[in-house]
Amino acid sequence: MRKVVALLVLAVTVSLVGVLNMPLGTLPALGKLLDPINGCLANAEPTDKSFTQLSHLQGLQAPVTVWVDSQIVPHIHAANNHDVYYTQGYIHAYFRLWQMDMQTRAAAGRVSEVVGDKALKFDQTQRRKGMVYAAENSLRAINAEPRTQQMLDAYTAGINAYIAGLNYKYYPLEYKLMGFEPEAWTSLKSVLLMKYMADDLTGYTEDIPLTVLRDMLPKEVFDLDYPERISGSTPVIPEGTMFDKPSLQKPTAPNDSVWAHFAKPAVASLPHNDVDGIGSNNWAISGIRTASGAPILCNDPHLGLNLPSLWFQVQLQSPDMDVYGVSLPGAPGVVIGFNRNISWGLTNNYRDVKDFYEINATSNDTYLFNGKQIPFTKRIETIKVKDKPDMMDTVLYTIHGPVMYDAHFDDPAKSKKKLAMCWMAHRATNEMLCLYLLNRANNYETFVNAIQHFECPAQNIVYADKQGNIALWGQGQFVNKWKEQGRFVMEGHDSLTLWKELIPMNENPHVMNPQQGYLCSANQITTDSTYPYWYNGYFYDFRAWSINQKLPLINKATMKDMFALQNNTHSVLAEQILPLLLNHIPATPSDEPYLNELRKWDYNVSTESKAATIFQVWWYMLYEEMWKESFSKVPEQLYPSPERTVQSIINQMGSDARYKKVPDFSFLESSFALVKDSLHKLENAGSIEWYKAKNTTINHLTKLPAFSYQGLKVGGWGNVINAVKKSHGPSWRMVVQMGKEIEAYGVYPGGQSGNPGSKYYASFIDNWTEGKYYRLQFLPNQATQNNTSLPYTWTLQPH
Repeated sequence: MRKVVALLVLAVTVSLVGVLNMPLGTLPALGKLLDPINGCLANAEPTDKSFTQLSHLQGLQAPVTVWVDSQIVPHIHAANNHDVYYTQGYIHAYFRLWQMDMQTRAAAGRVSEVVGDKALKFDQTQRRKGMVYAAENSLRAINAEPRTQQMLDAYTAGINAYIAGLNYKYYPLEYKLMGFEPEAWTSLKSVLLMKYMADDLTGYTEDIPLTVLRDMLPKEVFDLDYPERISGSTPVIPEGTMFDKPSLQKPTAPNDSVWAHFAKPAVASLPHNDVDGIGSNNWAISGIRTASGAPILCNDPHLGLNLPSLWFQVQLQSPDMDVYGVSLPGAPGVVIGFNRNISWGLTNNYRDVKDFYEINATSNDTYLFNGKQIPFTKRIETIKVKDKPDMMDTVLYTIHGPVMYDAHFDDPAKSKKKLAMCWMAHRATNEMLCLYLLNRANNYETFVNAIQHFECPAQNIVYADKQGNIALWGQGQFVNKWKEQGRFVMEGHDSLTLWKELIPMNENPHVMNPQQGYLCSANQITTDSTYPYWYNGYFYDFRAWSINQKLPLINKATMKDMFALQNNTHSVLAEQILPLLLNHIPATPSDEPYLNELRKWDYNVSTESKAATIFQVWWYMLYEEMWKESFSKVPEQLYPSPERTVQSIINQMGSDARYKKVPDFSFLESSFALVKDSLHKLENAGSIEWYKAKNTTINHLTKLPAFSYQGLKVGGWGNVINAVKKSHGPSWRMVVQMGKEIEAYGVYPGGQSGNPGSKYYASFIDNWTEGKYYRLQFLPNQATQNNTSLPYTWTLQPH
């Protein structure tokens, strides 16, 4: 009997082990995951973990020293450029491999491989955008340039050296939870990451909803509600800057036959939901306006708030380079930062670099262009889906680019038209060469030479150097367009609408050492109307208005002044419009507690402000009530901009004597009624303070709550300088003073490690939330460990 029981126990044990070591539906193999030696517990780092180690790596050409400071920032010292990028790749993989893997899978439209068919629509969208096609084109350009080919090959080899030494025990935790394993890195993945950033920063376009609106509205109404530039904008390049005579002639606009037309949709697509902008800021102050006499450069690019963090701090030292800043895990070099001579920062330049064309298909194989039948180039996209059959999608490529939308893949207007997308990022650009040269630039001339290779995404690049110069460029590759070309969807059947001449890079808008003594950009329009080339885009003004109000008032600016300005929460929007709203809202007794809060408010969207919550909820409701009847069925619910909305209300309520009594502003009452309902719910939930109502959250890329940080105690919003929204905000705050000795501070919302089991996973979040900064340790370019007091040293030796 005991033998039978023993055999039964053995059989059950074997079966249980077998079951636990196989995936169960969406669950990974639980046996491996719960293994106390090799499973998830192996990812828990001791708080006193040492980052000192000796490694012998296949592919290094000479010994490399890596000093690791108390924030786990690596300072890489290499004897040659190959080894500095090889080591950067190795260290990126050591700290952030899963993040690098998932972000490049997302770029390529390969998420379904590891999460199943819930990501299928996303993957199909990425394929139809031509993301891999774009990366392949740029990889050819990178490999044709010896410096960037070596840079990227060495970086890729370093990542693969780390992957080669991995076993299951040391896999990043997310691999174990999701039940897949790392794959070999390729240079294409790094380029995909850069295209992913280009897509994030230039991917949205208003072409389709504006086309619907153009057909729907009388011209005078359309021009009033959707102007190309907002009255009173303060451009990136200061008003009155003299531009060089253009080398290209202004093209003549063709007749109206070039425009596509859409029927007004019966049902709106999902709203764009970007009422108050996204936000990025940079500025530079000349030494004539600073206490030290040295220029100060500031940058806080605002992007999605995620963990692991978007950025990774690093210092790179080789015989011809010594640079510190933030890098993108998955790509070599430093993107934003400083070296011994210059500093630079980026904000997004929202000039339109993506246009849509209606394609006249004559069959499944051909389309009409210039009166001829042109064959489509067909790209078969095989999308692998976890636990499901592969999905096949044929993407048609035209002279304009890939057909993103068709009868089987709806555009926002649900038109069923074939719409091809022409995007600057599809071109064979080499932004990696920009980073290579920028990291080594030592003066304004070499800086300008470097940024000539930054084509897409277009950026406002601010500059300061140790010689006392400041400058700002609206940089990217742009097309010499005829007026309104690409603002609306165009007919794609003839060459009238083609992109033609490219504007020479040296004619991009720029300025150096302006008389006002400072420069700033905050995603506003790039130039005043005297710039000789036509362009369009979607621009934001509230933060630019605020910065341009405050910078001139700071006398003898210090680093602390700059910290305060980056964290400023004063609302120009509220200052402009709230007094008028309060004058015109017919109050009832139940309204008075809320209105009294607003009357005594200082217009700061600060952490615990109840008035900020009341105003922001009211503004959202008012904006919706004001426009929804006319525009709610427009694709992406593209309402007039918040800036234009404010100006419209002010014109009717304020300065015009005819509107002392407003004839019909019933939306004020209806919106405030909705406000009271929302505020009662917030009060009942104990969430009336602004930070609670907003609930800023830094999500892990998997959206797992256990790996995320919710309800952060931080103020701000998209319409103020500290543009912290629910899941979007300053991804890196940096302040650099370019004195005899460079003084630099920075912080970002996360930590250096991508491991949720590490104390360095989110070690910067508290300081970021509180508006505090770390001193950035810019080490001397010397190879002796004795010259540093840093706690850890890696020594990497050739194998």
